[in-house]
Amino acid sequence: MSIAINEDHVALADTVAAFLTQRGSLTEARARLDGAPETLPDFWSELAGLGWLGLHLGEDVGGSGFGLEELVVVAEQTGRALMPGPFLPTVIASAAVQSAGTDEQRARLLPGLADGSVTAAVALDGDVTVADRKASGFVRTAVGAGIADLLLVPVGSDVVVVTLRDSGPAADPVAGVSIEVPDNLDPSRRSGRVTLDGAPAETVAGGAGALVDSARLLFSAEAVGIARECTEQAAEYAKERQQFGRPIAMFQAVKHHCANMLVATELATGNVWDAARTDAGTDAFSAAAAAAATLAIPAADLCAQLNIQVHGGIGFTWEHDAHMFLRRATAVERVVSADHAAAALTDLHRSGVRRSVTIELPPEAEAFRDEVRSFADRIKGLPADEQRTELIDSGYVMPHWPAPWGRDAGAVEQLVIEQEFSAAAVQKPGYGITGWVILTLIQYATEDQIARWVRPALEQEVIWCQLFSEPDAGSDAAGITTRATRVDGGWLLNGQKVWTSGAHVAGFGFATVRTDPDVPKHDGITVMVIDMHAEGVEVRPLKMPMGSSEFNEVFFTDVFIPDDDVVGPVDGGWTVARATLGNESVSIGGGQGGMAMPAEMLIDAFDANPTSLAGGAERVGRYAANNRACDILNLRSAHRAVAGAAPGPEGAITKLVLSENLAEAAAVLNATNPDAAYLDAAGLTSGALVLWHRGMSIAGGTSEIKRNQIGERILGLPRDPLIK
Repeated sequence: MSIAINEDHVALADTVAAFLTQRGSLTEARARLDGAPETLPDFWSELAGLGWLGLHLGEDVGGSGFGLEELVVVAEQTGRALMPGPFLPTVIASAAVQSAGTDEQRARLLPGLADGSVTAAVALDGDVTVADRKASGFVRTAVGAGIADLLLVPVGSDVVVVTLRDSGPAADPVAGVSIEVPDNLDPSRRSGRVTLDGAPAETVAGGAGALVDSARLLFSAEAVGIARECTEQAAEYAKERQQFGRPIAMFQAVKHHCANMLVATELATGNVWDAARTDAGTDAFSAAAAAAATLAIPAADLCAQLNIQVHGGIGFTWEHDAHMFLRRATAVERVVSADHAAAALTDLHRSGVRRSVTIELPPEAEAFRDEVRSFADRIKGLPADEQRTELIDSGYVMPHWPAPWGRDAGAVEQLVIEQEFSAAAVQKPGYGITGWVILTLIQYATEDQIARWVRPALEQEVIWCQLFSEPDAGSDAAGITTRATRVDGGWLLNGQKVWTSGAHVAGFGFATVRTDPDVPKHDGITVMVIDMHAEGVEVRPLKMPMGSSEFNEVFFTDVFIPDDDVVGPVDGGWTVARATLGNESVSIGGGQGGMAMPAEMLIDAFDANPTSLAGGAERVGRYAANNRACDILNLRSAHRAVAGAAPGPEGAITKLVLSENLAEAAAVLNATNPDAAYLDAAGLTSGALVLWHRGMSIAGGTSEIKRNQIGERILGLPRDPLIK
């Protein structure tokens, strides 16, 4: 999914993409690669006339009066089309002036930047001094300097605006300005070395932060476009390219390259989208922009590199466009350091800068907000068991469930309930696996079965476990061999299940069993409810590396299952099983489900022992940015649900990222804890996480299987024909 998710932004993205394609943006970029002189793009005046240079500026200075959300939508498309010329440095400059300039500076500088008659170059570092409105010094990398009229560069906490030319891109630099534009890594948008010796300049007081933040956000939006275009190119080529008699997309290594590209792109997309929604000029905006750059800049580089890898030899030729995207991505990284952004994010977290993840609901939300608030206020002081009963009776316990157990709540109502319950400190019961099973029973069980099992489970009188996995059936959930044979009045069950969470405390189990071994494996499965205390059921807890036993192996020896405990049709249980697997993530909202370690914990650990972790500030910042991205992906999913749009790729990605991000948390805590060799009070947290985190990349589908699913279900890559 692109940065754009609402209808207006999607329409804008489509318009920009069509314009850049029709005007031959990529062709112009390639012409510069082949030695064409640097000029404004042929379509510059037309682009300016469309108002894209001033989308984020007020109408009083010639802008359109929109905001950064609209501008990042355009910037993403310029990345996809490798748009040449100074569009991005010009809008970065105008965004910085708008945020930090005086009224007089805005009125004087912004109209020309908005209508395209004035262009800008930007640099994020330099050795420059200013005195009496004259600038002297040296700027090593100024993006767009070869044809720009103005240069913006931070000096201390201020921004210096240097006049480079006063009569357009073809003019010679003014007195006191020397510009060298050598052969560039990215000739489609060239940078230059600028030497200043008394050049005309003015200062935007306190504007350095605004310039850096604007650059991080808008270069990141462009980077998302690069990453997404490269991902799509690689996926499409992998579907078509044949080797060893089949498409290379069937090879897991290639599929995982493509999946990794998509994951990196979506994480970056979330953080860029979030930053664009944050009020400019605030600490929260600085943190959001830093989080965007921390992920987006490396994502562009990764995807550009892997695009060449997937294409193989053809991708490594001058004639193919793949290297042009790598050029642009690498050049952006030189200007916007992801490491610097990550370290800045760590500093901002350390100073207490936070931004809550919120969603703006449509007006219809207020139609039932009073009802929800009144209910929450009425029950918030009740004892826990009474509160739970009230939640069950009212359907608020699981509002997305069908009545009478839930409220058939749509996305908007679910989010209102979540907001109001949080405000009233009403905590709904946590059911875990029991909840997934009970929803499946509501969907597929008979009325008698529902009457027997659902209410006691909701009252937490009984715990349920899920008996799916077997020694030879893990990620391949249909590969089961546990067998049920027909007898009078029911079935005799024999076999083994494993990795069953909570089986040692469960009263009932929800099991997939093989009832017909002579048909394709998905067709001969039946779902049965197992009394975990029945004769012939043996539960053996399995110790995890930490020494605790949270999952088990379960053995069945001639266990009698009455016909009344079969759920759904005999031999038609795969549909029921899949519903259970899907019910884990059916509700809207929620967040990370307690899987993420807070970034603050890692910051505290690093600060306590800063010499123990090379690149510690950067590593902690990347961790924080990844965690933030997962929260934002959940929020984007909720936004789409509220708008009635189809689900996006977020759910498939967050589990993978969260489980793997835990590995980084474990590594950081272990490296920074001088007592990490021990499991006493001083070393317990780091040691336990080191021993525990790997399980999260296995449980619920391994990370490798998740990558296969991302490749196949989202990118449309073909399955391995050997997998039935």
